[in-house]
Amino acid sequence: MTRTRRRAALLLAALSLCTLPLVHSAPPAEAAGPAHCVPGAIPVRPGPPDGTQQGQLVSLQPDTGPRSGGTQINLSGAGLTPYTRVLFGTLGPDGCFTGREAAEVVVLSDTSVLAVAPDWPTAATVSVYAATPCGQLTNPLPYTYLD
Repeated sequence: MTRTRRRAALLLAALSLCTLPLVHSAPPAEAAGPAHCVPGAIPVRPGPPDGTQQGQLVSLQPDTGPRSGGTQINLSGAGLTPYTRVLFGTLGPDGCFTGREAAEVVVLSDTSVLAVAPDWPTAATVSVYAATPCGQLTNPLPYTYLD
């Protein structure tokens, strides 16, 4: 029970940090995600202003699945407790993320997250990121959708 309370407290602390202003001189539009992104793009921030990354993905298993989605994926890494979203798609050079979000995500521990892959329109290899509620991303890992 204590472990569950600790996890809940960490998640609440991470959520409260989302409301704090960023401590660099970025314009307000960058804080919420690039304003120039196409409609439907997910607002993200590739990392904190100092360039350090909190969470890191090391592997995902399995790394392939059908276009119809529904495959349960185990993401392994470090520092994953505040990462409560899993995104499948592409992060463009302009900072806009296009893709889909996993509907079911369960953070098991600081080193393990379970997610169910969303459907994808074509056979393709996409990037998988874990994301905080604020939109901060981990490093990407490849996932291949098969026909």
